[in-house]
Amino acid sequence: MAHWSEAYVGEPYVEGDNDCAALAIRIQAEVFGRDVSDLIEREHGLRAQSAQIEAAKADYAEQVAVPEEGDAVLMRARGVLSHIGIYAEIDGVGYVLHAMRNAGQVCLHRLRDLERYGLTVEGFYRWK
Repeated sequence: MAHWSEAYVGEPYVEGDNDCAALAIRIQAEVFGRDVSDLIEREHGLRAQSAQIEAAKADYAEQVAVPEEGDAVLMRARGVLSHIGIYAEIDGVGYVLHAMRNAGQVCLHRLRDLERYGLTVEGFYRWK
């Protein structure tokens, strides 16, 4: 049986419609039945978005040490908190499903491979 994440891999990256945040919100609704659509409107600019994520993350999720399917994965790119993905576990291996601007599509990467793409995990978060 295919993993739920495979249905999203290869979808085009579209700023505002199918970027990392929009994908995370959509997956929560479509796969996990969670309505997180009330997330605040996003700021413009990388630094402003990073500050917004840092300030709001505790309102929407609780940080966890061990992720489960569907948990948010917050990531840093070049040291800036600026990216979100969704945790998936396939055959006991941790993956992140995320929409990558520079790849132009939705990607499924093993957690241990994220640094190859310039990403480091800031933390795992369970939606409230």
